[in-house]
Amino acid sequence: MQPSTIFYALVALVATAPAWIVEHPPLQDLPFHVATLRLIHDHGNPAYGFADVYRLNLFGTEYLLYYVIGDVLAFFVGVKAANVLLMCAYLGGTPLALRDLLRALDLDERLCLFAVPLAVNVMFCFGLLPFVFGFPLMFLSLAAAARHFRRPTRSRGIALAVLAIVTFYTHILPFALLGLGCIAMFPWRDPGKWVRAGAPLAVSLLLVAWWVLGSKAGGGAMAGLKNQHPFAPMDSAIEQVPRWSTNFLRDHSDQFWIVVLALVAMASQGLSAGDRDRGSPMARGWFVLPVACVVAYLSLGDMLGDVWMFGQRFAVPALLTSIPLLRIPRGGRGIAVTLVALGVSVASTVNTCKHFIDFERNEVGDLDGAIESMQPRKHVAGLIYDRRSNVMSDLYAPFLHFASYYQVEKGGVVQFAYTGFPHWPVQYQPGKFPPSTPLRLRWEWTPEQVPMGELYPYYDYVLTRGEGFRPPANAFRPSFHSGKWTVWERVGS
Repeated sequence: MQPSTIFYALVALVATAPAWIVEHPPLQDLPFHVATLRLIHDHGNPAYGFADVYRLNLFGTEYLLYYVIGDVLAFFVGVKAANVLLMCAYLGGTPLALRDLLRALDLDERLCLFAVPLAVNVMFCFGLLPFVFGFPLMFLSLAAAARHFRRPTRSRGIALAVLAIVTFYTHILPFALLGLGCIAMFPWRDPGKWVRAGAPLAVSLLLVAWWVLGSKAGGGAMAGLKNQHPFAPMDSAIEQVPRWSTNFLRDHSDQFWIVVLALVAMASQGLSAGDRDRGSPMARGWFVLPVACVVAYLSLGDMLGDVWMFGQRFAVPALLTSIPLLRIPRGGRGIAVTLVALGVSVASTVNTCKHFIDFERNEVGDLDGAIESMQPRKHVAGLIYDRRSNVMSDLYAPFLHFASYYQVEKGGVVQFAYTGFPHWPVQYQPGKFPPSTPLRLRWEWTPEQVPMGELYPYYDYVLTRGEGFRPPANAFRPSFHSGKWTVWERVGS
């Protein structure tokens, strides 16, 4: 193994720290994904009681790969550790996959260091894990495409075909950027390569056709695209770029390291003046990807069917796909830039870990005790009145879905959940819908508006955080209280 490969592997290992440094990272939708992985992995396990209520929808959605890989890993390390490994694959895999792309385009591999501070971003902290998990796969696929387009061979074509399919089944937006990158790099000036170069993408294009024409999620998304309007006026959208990309901590210390990273990038660009560009001509069209992300961010709306934050999602890939446009100078100047970029990468990761540890130690509280106090295989509603954090930006509600940790540990039914939404890989069995399904819009955000008729007598427990739940004495009584967590048990259960 080359020393440079060992070096970047160690960098990637450091980059994974936010995924495993604490048991409960403050990622808003993370509990959903761990619970969904539990539902899939233990669907037939009577200890969790899932089969009577839920059915799997794995082949009715493109949100598949994250859970399939997690399911396989769970056989060896368990569900919770499997999800940690998947987050590590994103955090560490992004710079490694970008390095592979840079090498395929004959660009300086050291540029991949700039991806480390950007990997922990707003979308990651929202817990949009299948979405961000698609980024390293997108970069790997584009690296395979660059090599195949340059010299088409059977083995390279097979690698590209497999990676394109895998990216599709991770998330449709990274796959769309993959398609755009393939168009930008395609050997248009050499018609003799067209068939061999494009053939590996045929299967993934058929999958797109299936998604659009044969799935509820795809059909709804395409219908929604026809009525898109910008999520904000242009001046406001530009002002909000940090809000949707890099500003995830309340104290703005994350922004300090992003500014330092930008200064390093500008210095690197300036110090490269006069150096010969050794990049492949294929890289000339790369600018199309960040430009497309910027246009999408400014022109698309904040909803696409049931999916929230649609246009806003393009802010993060706009930054990540801009990295190959940078340059690193040669000689001692390049070594200096590399060392500073490495320092920024490590420092930003340490800063994130310190804040995650603060969240775990000072804000999570006795969640484990609350879960332990409830019997397994029960119906649990989560009413989170106090959902914000003093660590994370006020954009997030890290505690919003913590009730899903009950399902991870003890099975049963939990609400709020994405179960029943067309794009989700788990659905309810016919006739097994909770009384609050279909959910009123923003059900989970407005616990004070949830009527008692939706809770009693279906739910065995109500897990609350903060004050606000005042049930009749003949409906629920408190059975556990610690800090801000209270478990309310149904009377007569």
